Amino acid sequence: MRRVVTLVANEQAEVGHRFRVVSIPDECRECRLFPVCLGRLTPGRSYRVVELRPSMGQRCKITGGEMVPVVVEEAPLVGLLPINKALEGVVVTFEEECAGCEGCPSEGVKRGEKIKVVKVMGRRRCGNRDFAIVEFYVVSQPSPLVSNASAASPAPSRAPPSRRLSKHSSPR
Repeated sequence: MRRVVTLVANEQAEVGHRFRVVSIPDECRECRLFPVCLGRLTPGRSYRVVELRPSMGQRCKITGGEMVPVVVEEAPLVGLLPINKALEGVVVTFEEECAGCEGCPSEGVKRGEKIKVVKVMGRRRCGNRDFAIVEFYVVSQPSPLVSNASAASPAPSRAPPSRRLSKHSSPR
């Protein structure tokens, strides 16, 4: 479970408090505290405060309120997966198999991301298919698409050329 030190409003600075980052305002991106505040969190993900740190008196540029350093851990997302992928502990690629019915993970996870199922909570029918309701964490971002140009001609190696040893050569 990934833990991150970040800043939250004084009202949120309570162990056990859960919150979700919906989006990041442009004003935040311009703030000097952004790298230690929302810059460490991922939009669409939920977090839980697990530890409080001493306040340094930082103030939010938008609200003017006091910001408190806290340690948060990412809370699992809840969504639907096809029954054959829903095994506790398995890491699978999220493919958006469900057609958008209630309970589908539409925010916080993207097609192609690797997710780790931590708990199977039940079953649900969507359209003509059966799905499992699962708690999961996103464990990696989707792999970038390789352009045709770079796939056709790989970058030259910067490694020194290797020397082929003959069967009869001895190490020096």
